[in-house]
Amino acid sequence: MEKVTMYRCEYCGNLFDTAELSAKHEQRHRNIDGANEMLREGATLEQINQRYKIWSNVPDHLKEATKDNCFRISYWQCCDKPAYTMREIKMDGRIRLFGCGSWNGYYGSDVRIDSTDLKDIHQPDELFIDPRYESRW
Repeated sequence: MEKVTMYRCEYCGNLFDTAELSAKHEQRHRNIDGANEMLREGATLEQINQRYKIWSNVPDHLKEATKDNCFRISYWQCCDKPAYTMREIKMDGRIRLFGCGSWNGYYGSDVRIDSTDLKDIHQPDELFIDPRYESRW
């Protein structure tokens, strides 16, 4: 019989071999929570990254992007319009995009900050919402 000691993250319950790894993981939770609060309040991705160091760098074209900017991702729901906005920053640094392009109503997925999906950025007034589902937005 062997006694095993593990350290549990107080946020998600993940187990770690050392207290240091667990503490680092818990700090990441706090940073992501703070980053998401800043995102909801309208901060730019560059401002968020300067404070919480979520990514090694923010691509130049996204430095001033906020939750209000929208993105055109044609292969999502066969929509060639800017229908998706940033909703959340995930623990692994991916960004949750969500919107109502067409075809089947609302859709969202996570993309990496360096993804080509985030290359086609648009201003907030260009946001497209499929009129068939607009009342649910």
